[in-house]
Amino acid sequence: EIDLFGANAAQAQAAQARLAMAQAGWHQARVSLAAEVALQRVALAECERQLAVVRADSDSRAASLRLNEASANAGLAAPATTALARASAAEGRARVAAQAAQCVREERALATLADLSVADLRQRLAAAPYPWGTDATVPLPSVPAVLLQQRPDVFMAAQTLAAASADWHTADMQQRYPRLSLQGSIAVGSVRLGGNTNDARTWSIGPLALTMPILDGGRRAANTQVQVARYEEAASAYRASVRQAVREVEDALTALRSTSERADDARVAAEGYRASFVAAESRQRAGLGSLPELEDARRISLAAESALLSLQRERASAWVALYRAVGGGWEEANNAQASGAQVSSK
Repeated sequence: EIDLFGANAAQAQAAQARLAMAQAGWHQARVSLAAEVALQRVALAECERQLAVVRADSDSRAASLRLNEASANAGLAAPATTALARASAAEGRARVAAQAAQCVREERALATLADLSVADLRQRLAAAPYPWGTDATVPLPSVPAVLLQQRPDVFMAAQTLAAASADWHTADMQQRYPRLSLQGSIAVGSVRLGGNTNDARTWSIGPLALTMPILDGGRRAANTQVQVARYEEAASAYRASVRQAVREVEDALTALRSTSERADDARVAAEGYRASFVAAESRQRAGLGSLPELEDARRISLAAESALLSLQRERASAWVALYRAVGGGWEEANNAQASGAQVSSK
């Protein structure tokens, strides 16, 4: 077909836009998987730190129980005090068991995401320990808006809009202008008569056909209206995609700023309550403090340390969210080459 008014070129542009959109979708899945693996790695690291804290707490409770039992055997401690120490030690052991089970679940979840066996995962984690506590707490006030172009979903929405625009142009050209097509054929044959073979090559060109957009009962006009509606839908989806991208970046930046502002206070609280617990423990062992006072100090100190670890996990998760929000380092210029190479390698 002779492309008099650019309708066929517009169709090619629409097809190219859809191809680019599909390639960006592959990268979007890769970025999402990377973010999920990172979040699960953070969850496992935080769980292991929490397990270390509750184990130390359980050991401290067990030591308090031994001291109280010795005092009770010597007639220096009331049975109620020993019962409280025994209950505290049991609570500590139960907390350790629950936290250990949670870590096992987190480890299995990470192994599933990484497509590894638990044994292989443990080897990799041992070779690359989680850099806990190395994250800088300085806030990140903003990121350049141009980084949103790295998001595969925003690029996909833009390509959908471009394809819809090309489809609209194609329908409009076909509705308003005539179409000119030229037909032809080439044939190759052979005939064998009396032991002789003769080749026969034929070709023909024509006829030249002109199609006029008239007397179609409004079909072409209706098709144009459909494409206009699809274009408006794609434009609305693109605007929504950009707004969602801006929101996700802002949420990640807010989380980073919030965790940065709370980091020092959480650390001071954990250190202060820990020092208070150590002092209460020393007083109780010297016979100057009561076991209920020690248990209250222990509970507050444990909660403060757990809150500090949760805050550090929240900050690491905010960095992962920001990574995802700005597209995970994907670049449209290398989209086709990267996806084609990696897919073929699979």
